[in-house]
Amino acid sequence: MSAPHSDPLAHPEVQQGNALRYISGFITTLLLMFAALMLTIRQHLPYVSYAEAVTGLAVLSLVTQATLFFGLDISRAHIWKSLSLLLTIPLFIISVGLTVWMFQSLATRTMLMPAGMLQQPTLLQ
Repeated sequence: MSAPHSDPLAHPEVQQGNALRYISGFITTLLLMFAALMLTIRQHLPYVSYAEAVTGLAVLSLVTQATLFFGLDISRAHIWKSLSLLLTIPLFIISVGLTVWMFQSLATRTMLMPAGMLQQPTLLQ
């Protein structure tokens, strides 16, 4: 077993954070979310292009937060944090996708529609 650190501030996870990283991460995230807000308010794009643009801005914001706030990188000291994120992402996508599918199928099976009413197109159609 290795000896404990005599100085807790010498640990690599503690040394990764500094004010400049947090402030730049906060400002970058704010700018990306403001850009998504402006796209939403102005509505100049067709629906598919709008959805792609907002999704791209959200992914960029998540990557910014992961690198600047949480310090995820591929260095030896942070490899386990990066690996846990890499294993969590597919589970998150599967759980969100299955939830959308479940509510979609439940809505078509449980909602009572009058005989003459046409069914509206849904998210998955």
